[in-house]
This record gives sequence, C-alpha cells and structure tokens, in this order.
Amino acid sequence: MLQRGIFLLLLMPVVSFSMIQESGTLDGFLLDTCATCAYDNWVSHVSEGIARPGYNDYGPSHLDPQTNGFGGFTLIPDNPEGDSTLARWRAIFEHCVAEEWQSADSLLALRDSVWRYEMVEFHDSTLVRDFYILRERLDSVFVDLNGDTVAANNVTGGFRTGWGVFIFSPGGRHDRAIMQLPHPEDDFLSIPVGIAMFQELEMAVLMIAGAGREVLWDTSRPQYTNTYSFSDPTRNGRHPFGELSRVLTDHWNEPPVSPMVIIQLHSYDHGSHGPLSDIQITAYHDDAKPNLPLRDLAYGRDLIRAHPLYPVAVVDGDTNITCIVNHYLGLYSSPVYSYVNDDTVVAIPSLQDLLGAPDNVEAVYAHVGHDVDIHTENFLHVELDEYPDALWLPPDWLRWLPSAAPATSEMFVHVLDYYRPFIVAMDSALTWHAEPDTLAPLPIELTDVYDPGDGTVRLTWNQAALDPHFDTYQIFYDANGVTPESPSVTRTSTGYALLGDMHLTTITLTTVHPPIWAFEFAIRAQDALGQMTPMSEPLGVTSGYIPDVCATVESDTLTLHWSALPIDSVYEIREYFQDTQDYYYIATTADTTYAFVPMTQSGYVYHYKVKRIVRR
Repeated sequence: MLQRGIFLLLLMPVVSFSMIQESGTLDGFLLDTCATCAYDNWVSHVSEGIARPGYNDYGPSHLDPQTNGFGGFTLIPDNPEGDSTLARWRAIFEHCVAEEWQSADSLLALRDSVWRYEMVEFHDSTLVRDFYILRERLDSVFVDLNGDTVAANNVTGGFRTGWGVFIFSPGGRHDRAIMQLPHPEDDFLSIPVGIAMFQELEMAVLMIAGAGREVLWDTSRPQYTNTYSFSDPTRNGRHPFGELSRVLTDHWNEPPVSPMVIIQLHSYDHGSHGPLSDIQITAYHDDAKPNLPLRDLAYGRDLIRAHPLYPVAVVDGDTNITCIVNHYLGLYSSPVYSYVNDDTVVAIPSLQDLLGAPDNVEAVYAHVGHDVDIHTENFLHVELDEYPDALWLPPDWLRWLPSAAPATSEMFVHVLDYYRPFIVAMDSALTWHAEPDTLAPLPIELTDVYDPGDGTVRLTWNQAALDPHFDTYQIFYDANGVTPESPSVTRTSTGYALLGDMHLTTITLTTVHPPIWAFEFAIRAQDALGQMTPMSEPLGVTSGYIPDVCATVESDTLTLHWSALPIDSVYEIREYFQDTQDYYYIATTADTTYAFVPMTQSGYVYHYKVKRIVRR
C-alpha cells in the first residue's frame, strides 16, 4: 500500500506556480543583511533549544546565547505518512539535481501550507551568479532576545518546521562538490567558513540544518546526549537533509574515481580536544587510508600539500599569529602522512579523535560499497578548532570575534582570515581531483628473481609504478610461458595485500610450487580506472642459494659439494661470520664442488653458502 501511494504521488500532474525571484547577496541572506530579501541573516533564525544547560554551548557569551524554545522542529514519523513526506522531498530534490526548477517549485508549493517552504530564484548581484534556494518562511511568533535587554539585538521570526535551507548553484567550477553544515547552533565556526567556501569555490550544493541538536530529542532517556537528538540530521535519517544527501549520492557518486565530494564541516570545542590540530580531517572513522582529494601518494597533488609550510603568517596585521602546517592540519591516516615542501618533511598528526560519529547518516550512506583502498573519497569529515591556539592564547574574545549578537559576517572576519588558507587549498585539491586521469601507471620491469631455496621466490622490479589512482601490482607466473591468462596474484589475493602499496618494489611469493627454477615471472600495474602498464618481459630465476650444500673435511681442506640445476651458470662461494648478514667472498666456480683452506679463527663459528648465478 505504501509503494502504491508513492507511485501515485509521482504520477500527479505538476501544478504551475510563479517562482519567487529575489536579488541581493547570498552572504547577506545567510549571515548578514539583505534589504531586498524577504528576510536576512538566515542563520540567526535557526531554531534553538536547551536540553542540557551548557552541554553544547562553547562560544563566548556575546556570540549567540542559546535560547530555549526559539523556533521548533517537525519530526517526520516512521510510518506511511512520514514515508510519503520523504518521498515528496526526494521527488523535489531529484528535479533540482536535474535542474528542473519549475517542477521542483510546483511540487514544493503543493505542500506550502504544511511545510511553509518556498523556492527562490536568487540572483547574487555581487557574485553575478544565480542560486536556487529552498527555504522556510519565518514565523513571527518566535522572538530571540539574545540574552540581553538591547532591542537592536533581538531576532524576530523563527522556523517552525526547522529542516534547514538547501541551496543549488548550477554551472559552478566544482559542480559535484557539496557543503553540509549540520550543526548551525552548536558548531558556530563551521557556518562562516562553510558559507565562504561554498561561494568562493563555486560548489554545487549548500545544505544547512535549521535546528540545533537540543531542540528535539528522545526524552525517554535519562539525560540528553547528542546521540539522542531527533533534530540533528547526522543522527536522524528521516530528515530532508539526509534525503538530499542520499539523492546527491545516488546521482553523482561514480566510483572508483568519483566526481562527488561531500564536505561535512563541523567545529569542535578546544577545551575538550586540546591535542588536535586546528583542522582535523578524516575520510570517516572507517577509512584510515584516505585517497584523493585528501592524499596523493604518487605526486602529492592533494589537500595537505596544497598548503604552504606556514599556512598562517599574519592575521589583522599581527605577525605573531603564525602556524606551521602540522599544527594547522591533522589527517587521520595509517601510516601517518608526511607533508613535503622542498627539503622540509613534516609528519601530519593522525589522532583517533573526531573521526565522525559511527552512525553519521550522510557518511554511512556515502560509504555503502566504498572501497577504502582504491576509491577516491566521497565524504570528508572536517572539524575546525573554535579557538585555535595562535588566536586565543591568551583569550581575547572581543578582538577575534568582535560585535554583539546576532552574529554577522563582520564578527568572523579575522577567523575567516585564519582559515582562508584551508579554503584556498581545498580549491586546489578539488581542481586536481577533477582532472581526468587518462594515463596508466609508470611502466615497470623485473630486475631480479631470487630463489632462497625454501620453496619461496623473491621478485624485485626497477621502480614504483606511480599513479594518483593506483590499484595493484599483478604478478604472473607459469612453467609453460607467461601470458595474461597465466596464474597471478594481486592485492586481493589472500596474503598479498602488500601489492596494493604503490611504493613496493620487492615481494616474496609463497604460492609457487617448486621447482621454482622451472617458472618464468612477469609483472604489471593497474590503476583504479583499469588502466594497465604493459606486462614486463618474462624473467626466470636469476640467483639463489643452493639448499643442499654438503661439506667434507680432510686435514685443513674443506670441500663443498652441491647439486646442479639446468639453469645454473656459475656458483659463488661465500663465508658468513656467526649469524651476520655480511659475508666474505671466497671464489666463483663453474663446478659443483669446491675445495679450499678456510682462513678462520679458533673459537668462532662460520657458515658457508653457495649462491647460484643464472645468466639468461
């Protein structure tokens, strides 16, 4: 019955309405003043609530004090009626993705009296760009006194539904990049930085939640924590915020090299997470192997290396405000990623803190089917330090966050200067990420096939097969001539995960059945797009130790005996002292016996080995 209801919804005729048109500045509408907009400073109208006093309140008192009961939040129930609401929003968002704005507006207008949402075709006269905004109309019943008696600081009008604002920017430079700001009331620093990044980078979609986490929560619990929030779109998937994220992921995510990148921006309480860098970046808690655009192991064209060694050198003319890159950035990565600049190598901190909540709705959906080894990152979890050391030691709120509530763009001028290097670096990283990869990895050749005589074989090749989207090395072996159909191993073969390491140049095979000398070997590399290097020239065993050396002693003479193989050319006799790896070269012979008088010292242990040399 539910499926039939949704089917009928999608077949309903689209009613034509006249779309609202406005002109002004997007920044004014979102975080400042806009005289030509129906209302401005959208962020100041976000629904606020207090479920646990002081729990999510980290800002200075003049920023935007929490006001319990300012605005509301409409919970979408887990029943057929709620499913219908989500289906309607999905249809609206799918029209937006297809840039069918009039159809989206018409569907939205059908629920105008219930949702209080409208679509606006917004022309930014400063950016000279058009945006399409899905926003909620204000309800003047709600008034926020902002914790004082100054009437000029009051905010009249709040959101009754509280689902947020959704902004589409067609035709931008980064047309598959999505900015998500899920915690506008609590992660206060994420808002100005996220809005600035969305505009400056010309990203495709901006999503800002319309209610704080404590506005609506599961009151059956004994005490509020963020895990119990219903108004948090990262915890509650039955929300238009999550529905839009799913629609965008379904339409734009194209692994293994996906053009879609969700940047979910947060800011964290410095007092609770002091050891972290100013910007903590992860590809989500389940991914310690970040790929592009976060980490490029081939050529370093990534977000980390897009920063200068000292990202911050001055703020507001103060040259004492400096910050080196490994204090500015943290990247959850195993192994730890190194920043390289000329002769400088700096390890970027990797701490298991603020990796993204395991039940983050948007991240979990984006990571369905995500291969952490080879897929480019489609979800970035970013946390900004709300009080970076370089600015707030010692505390000086009025200098770095000037003006009174409600907050406007003016309040965040200096903070934006501090985080602008990150915005600029993200622009570079996304630009590099968007460049098409039409080249296979660097070609490689086997240089040595070593038989240690224990049933294994060690292969060595000439160089790393560099590629920004590297997948695996593939090693072939065959006793009847190597071809692409011969047995082979890759990183997905049991016991050979190391073949996924692009910088590997040697590996030991344990799956080739003796006699090793009867086989030939070849190697090639491929990237995540399936582009392959040519297969290397086949190479058989080139060297190895004889496993069956016997010794006889007559007087002072030691005679070594061993068996020959058809591939042998000559043999090298070596003397090892104790258990060291260093050896003394004794002689080379073409025979399978060799007699000599050892030059040994009494009381010491010596070992003798015979190494076969194969000249092919």
